[in-house]
Parts: sequence; structure tokens; C-alpha cells
Amino acid sequence: MDERPCLAHPLARRVRTRLEMTNQPNPARSRWIALVLIVLAASTGWAAWRQTHLVVDVENRAMKSVGTPEALALDRRVAGFGEDSVLLCLIEPRAPASDEFSAAERAAVQELERALRTLDGVSAVERVPGDIGSRAVLAIELAGSTDRIARAVDGVRELGRTRLPDTLRSSVTGQPAGEIAIARAVRADQARVVPWIALGLFVLLTWLYRHVGIALAVLAPAGMAIVWTQATYELLGRELDPVSVMLPAVLLTVGVAAGVHYVEAFLDRLAFDGDRFTSARRAVDDLVEPAMLAALTIVIGFLSLATSPIPAIVDFGVFSALGVALAFAAYAFGLPALLAVLGPRTPPRGTERRGTWTGRIGERAAGWFARRATAVRWGTLAFALLALASWSRLSFDNEPLRILASDDPFRVETEHVAERLGAIEAFDVLVPADSELADPARAALFGAGVSNLPRVAGFAGAPLAAENGDRLLRFLLAPSGSREREPLFASVEALARAHGAGDVRATGSAVQIARDSSALVRGQVWGSLTGLTVLFVIFWIGLRSARSAVVALVPNVLPCVAVYAGLAWLGRPISVATAMISSVLLGLIVDDTVHLLHGIRHLREGGATSLEAIETVFRRNGRAVVVTSIVLAGGFAGTAFGELETSFEFGAVAAATISIALLADLVVLPALLVDTRELQTAEARRG
Repeated sequence: MDERPCLAHPLARRVRTRLEMTNQPNPARSRWIALVLIVLAASTGWAAWRQTHLVVDVENRAMKSVGTPEALALDRRVAGFGEDSVLLCLIEPRAPASDEFSAAERAAVQELERALRTLDGVSAVERVPGDIGSRAVLAIELAGSTDRIARAVDGVRELGRTRLPDTLRSSVTGQPAGEIAIARAVRADQARVVPWIALGLFVLLTWLYRHVGIALAVLAPAGMAIVWTQATYELLGRELDPVSVMLPAVLLTVGVAAGVHYVEAFLDRLAFDGDRFTSARRAVDDLVEPAMLAALTIVIGFLSLATSPIPAIVDFGVFSALGVALAFAAYAFGLPALLAVLGPRTPPRGTERRGTWTGRIGERAAGWFARRATAVRWGTLAFALLALASWSRLSFDNEPLRILASDDPFRVETEHVAERLGAIEAFDVLVPADSELADPARAALFGAGVSNLPRVAGFAGAPLAAENGDRLLRFLLAPSGSREREPLFASVEALARAHGAGDVRATGSAVQIARDSSALVRGQVWGSLTGLTVLFVIFWIGLRSARSAVVALVPNVLPCVAVYAGLAWLGRPISVATAMISSVLLGLIVDDTVHLLHGIRHLREGGATSLEAIETVFRRNGRAVVVTSIVLAGGFAGTAFGELETSFEFGAVAAATISIALLADLVVLPALLVDTRELQTAEARRG
């Protein structure tokens, strides 16, 4: 056994000692395997039971920043004036040509108003000023528990369908209805996405390895890590939200991709050892160092999300890191026992020559690009600079409505109401009791100035007064994105300062969402830079070379740069989901690079030239690199089965990033690793 010191050596030694204890007569080994499987099954069963208690964050509290000036202002607004739980119900003729309600239609609208006032959870119903003869707009104020409000929202829709004649239609929108729609989509994604991804990965693994047992052995540790992580999530009092719902899909995909490296090493060993448990044990021994280094880089990538001001993203990063650590432990300790029971006794038919086509990649493609290192390096630099230049076109949008799929009924209704009315959202201006604008005359002058600002559609009602003397001015927002709204709210506060009231703040959900968007991007930039710095140090220590550390980062930073450039050229704004890509995938896609660099380093230490080492490692490990990339891209693409737009965007962008990372490993990495002086010397000798 190779006893060279390594970054993971202490843990590697403990893993070896634990597994070598089973290299005894079969009865002792069988008892050990049975004990491992019983412990894994029992702990996983308990964790699966605990995760059934997870509930959904219906109010989307985790998607809003905490401790920021916007959050504190919103807390004061809620304390003084209560929650803003109002639905808007637009009633209009189905026929576009209709000009006026008929007498029967007006009577039906009045009857609907009376029925709504008696509905459980409805505290008030008012006609919105400005109704015209061909439409009516009702403001319906809700009160009570979350469940009561959810029933009231459903009741409003049901009354609109049953109490209005066929000639009229009703459309319902508002923050309470949106939060409920998001919560229901989260529940649907939780139940739908992971089973589809698991089924797809099972079919893919069974096809690749021609053996059901191998597919199950690879999936099982990832599944264990998922239920253990979600059980911890529930025990700590966390609730499901549009970000955390992606956690199982990420852990399943990442875990299976890591398992592929073990299986490839296991099959290589099986052809020589002839014993599946011994082969699995030695495969774990062979991969402990690169696997631990790869797991550490993934954990760092996820933990870099902890710099975000959004609690949901912080939790996603922390619990994803925990899940990756649990998955590594499950593979290191449980995979030998699983393969001993489920694995084949001999390499499955059809897999003996599984490295043939990837051997050609190593000998031809990687070598071809290595020999043209100078051109590839300059081409990569030009591409990176062009991609970075396009980032100036990036925009940011944290609009909650975009969390839902474009065909979601609530989103469709909301967009229709916004088009018909011109404005359906409001923002508030909180005026403290001791402010200069507490004077009604000065407040009126200030309000007139705000109403004339771009993207302000006018007043949303009369000013409100709280018991402590605070006043609340309300304004309607014209439809626009977070990028346009943030300067508007800054202009409102600048106007207040011009009136001598620096303590006045714009507040409300729309304000916090817009400002959270910028804070989210700033947090991700710092998180990515922090993650890059830490990864560089880890690579430097693990690979024992600063140059190798830089090389390990380049082909993995490049895909993130390219994907954001693609979003800029497509005119797609950065959302909560896509903002996380750089931090999440920076650690994830480094996995393949680590395995390649680890092998090249050992060959170089053995006296091989850089070109020989590159061709040999790509011939040996090319299949694992390609298969893990296919598994990762296919797994993330499986989020297309979800209802949330965030899940779809995250999966699509992640799959694209992984595909570009594979190309970078096959094209850019050989060109960066090859020693051009060696090539020139070799060419001179041939000449």
C-alpha cells in the first residue's frame, strides 16, 4: 500500500484500519457487513420518518433578508400598521367588446360582495376607487392564521366561479395568494422532482454498467445523505422554501457523481482481485485522498453561500455542505458493504472494454490539444475577456412572481390584472412620529413629489396613522422589475432628505425584494471570491504546487464566466437560483479536475513527461470524468419536472455549466498542464 503522506492521510489510515478488520474469514466478514447494513438501514429509516414532519414556509420568510435596514423598517411597519394581507379581485366581462355591466351583472357583483363579507378569514371588502362601468375591483382584506387565510383565498376564487354569471370572469391576485401558490408549488416539487431524477439516474447507471446492483449501490448512499440531511433540517426547526426544495436534487446528483468514481475503481480492481468486497475496499483506499479533496472543495463552494443576506440561501449552503460530508462518509464506509451484497462477482458483460472510447480521448484529443497549448491558452484568454465584457449587460431580478412557472394560474392571473389595471402593487413610506414630514402639510407636498416620480402610478389610499404617531404614506407601483425599482426607492428617500427628513424610509415587501436583489448579488460576489481564495489554498496544500492550484481553478472558473455571459446575451436576469450557480458549481465541477490532477502528479513524480502523464491519466480516468459529467448534467436537468421556475432555472444553468466544464477539462486543462519546453525539446530531437 502506498504510504506517501497526503492531506487526507489521518482519515485515510482510519478508513483502511476499519475496512481491513473485515479482511478475515468469510463468517466474520459477513457479520461485519450485516452490522453495517443494519446500522445504515435503521438510521436512514428514523431519518426518513423525521423528514416527513417538514412543513412549508408559507409566508416565504426565509426568502427575505434579516437584520438589514429594509428588514428593520418592514418590522416597524408591521408592528405599527399590521400585515399587508389584501387580495385584489378584478371582475370584468368575458367578451372584450362589452362596454357596460348589465343590470343582472351589477346585481351579481353586489351579491358576490355580500357573500365575500361572510367568508371565514375575510375581515373587510371594499370597492377600489376608480371603478368604471365595464369592470369592478374589490379589495379583500384577510386576517387569521396561515391555514385560515389559505382557505379564504380558495373561497374567494370559488365564490367568483359560482356567484358570477357566465358572462363575467374574476381574477384574483395579491401577496397572500402568491405566497400560497408558491407554498403549494414547493410541496409539489418536493414530491415530484427527486423521484424523477432518481429514476433517470437509475436507468442511466443500469445502462452504463449493465447491472442493477451497481446502480442501487451507487444510489443508496446518496439517498441516505438526503434523508439524514433533511432530518437534521427538520430537527433544527427549518421549513421548506423555494431554495431548500432544490437541496435533495443537488445532493442526489452530487452523491451519485461521486459514487461513479468509486464504481470505476471497483470494476478495475474486480478484474484482478476476483473478490467484490476486497475490490470495493481497495477502491475506497485508492480514492480516499482525491475523494476527500474533492469533497472538501464542494463543501467550501456550498459554505461560501453563507455570506448571503437571504436566510434561505444561507441554509441551503450550510445544509448542502453537511449533506456532501454525510454522502462522503456513506460512500467511504457503506459502499464496500453494499457492493459486497449487490455488486457483481465478475465485471458485467459489456463493461470489459468500457474504457476503449475514452482511451482514444486520452491518446488523441487530450494529446492533440496539449501539443497546441499556446493556441489553446491564448484562445481561452480571449474567450474569457470577451465573456467578462458582456457582464455589463447583466440584470438582476428577485421578483417572487418569477419563482412560479410561466403557466402557473396565479402568475397568469396576476399578469392579466396588472395589464388591465396598470398597477397592482403598492409600496409604503414610513414617516416616524418625530420626523419633519410628520406635519400633514409638508407630508402632502412630499407625497405629491413622490407621485410624480417615474414608475409611481399614484396614491394607493389615504395616509394611515399608528398609535405611536408613525404615519404611513402608500403609493401604487407601475409594473417593473427589481433593477428599475431600486433606484426609484432611493429617489423617494433622497426626496425625503431634501425635505429635511433623513429618517423617512421606503418600506414594504416590494422595497425589500428589490433591495435584497442587489444585496444577494453582492453577497454572491464576495462569497465566490472567498470560496476561490480558500479553494486555492486547499489545492496548494493538497496538490503541493501553487501552479497546480492555479491550473485547477482556471478550467472551473471559466464555465461560470461563460454561463453568466450567456445569460447576459440572452437578456435573462440573474435570479435567486442563478445567482447561486457560481458558488455551488465552483466547488462541484472541480471534482473531476482534482481526480485528473491527482493522477498526473503521481505519474510526474514517477518520472513521466507531462505529455505522457496527460495521455495516460485521460486514458485511465477519462471515462469516469465523462460519466460523472453526464450524471451531473442529467441529474440537474431533471429539475425540469418541477413546478418552480427557480428549480428549472437552477437545473438548466447548472447542466450548461457542467457541460462547459467537461469541455474545459478535455480542451483547456491539457494545454495548461503540458510543459511546452518539453514539447519543444522533443520536437527538436525528432527534427
